[in-house]
Amino acid sequence: MAREVVHYKSESQLSVQEIADFLRLIADKLSQEGSFQVEQGGQEFLIRPAGRTQLELKYETKGEKEKFEIEIEWRPGASQENIVIK
Repeated sequence: MAREVVHYKSESQLSVQEIADFLRLIADKLSQEGSFQVEQGGQEFLIRPAGRTQLELKYETKGEKEKFEIEIEWRPGASQENIVIK
């Protein structure tokens, strides 16, 4: 089993409007260019989902704390074709 390697991780305190703007920017880049870049510590990472992607949405609560996560997962080089059974 392959080990997970974290290339980029970020946590920020933002307003709801700032979060909406940030997510909109990612959505626009994905829609127009099929990718977006993130930068941390002088390193840039190109995020380019390919093939069939999986979208996971998760909402959880723990005591007084609430969390909503958005995760996009893909396998580079995976075929974009749908499987057809005849």
